Amino acid sequence: METTQDSTFTFTSDEIAQKIILTISAIAFDFDFVTSDTSKSRADEIRVLLVKNKKPPKRSKEGKPGGIGLPTGQLESKEGMLDALKRETRDESGCLVKRIVGKFFVINKLVEVDGEPVPNEIHIFLIEASEPINKVREVDEIDGSVEPWITLRQAFEMPRAQDKNGGNKNPNGIYFSHLERLHRAIDSMIHAPEEELIDGKATKEWLAPNRRHLKAAMTDLWQEGLLNEFLPKDDPGEANV
Repeated sequence: METTQDSTFTFTSDEIAQKIILTISAIAFDFDFVTSDTSKSRADEIRVLLVKNKKPPKRSKEGKPGGIGLPTGQLESKEGMLDALKRETRDESGCLVKRIVGKFFVINKLVEVDGEPVPNEIHIFLIEASEPINKVREVDEIDGSVEPWITLRQAFEMPRAQDKNGGNKNPNGIYFSHLERLHRAIDSMIHAPEEELIDGKATKEWLAPNRRHLKAAMTDLWQEGLLNEFLPKDDPGEANV
């Protein structure tokens, strides 16, 4: 099958030929505040990059509220995927992408466009990002007054933007689908990156100096019951930590 290349990432001719919506989503961690203080949890020291949407993301389900999520957006006309990743991160958070480590995984969904179901590929990337040094550009969509870097504990303690039935909407809550992406990425990073992630080798090498800190953070969150909704349905008594 023919492929075309966007920097170091390839896409098949079938993906380009068919009517498809390509979306990118960025996951960034900050380990700069990690200490050796045994009285503190690493979950309170490791930070993750999130942004607050004033209104529902594009092509989201009708009635979906604004809320908090990963920097995410669709490719513009003739735009490369990595260019879109840098643009969306900068425009939504004010943070610059310092390095693209690699791709975690791809989520395939269907969205409705003009009454027709259209494939939507969401490509999830691991990046290194700066502190917010620019103003948020998407001021109509993003609340730039909210600090984009928050601790892992804050992320997993946050209420949901809406419940599974579409009720109890909370614009100060986090989108469950985005939190699920974050949890899946972390779980794979800790346990089997080379088997479970597209760019697993690069991810494993990048995480190596901080793997024990990330694992300790997730162990604390699991022991406090903050990861219960991510437990395997067939094994409700044990989590991956």
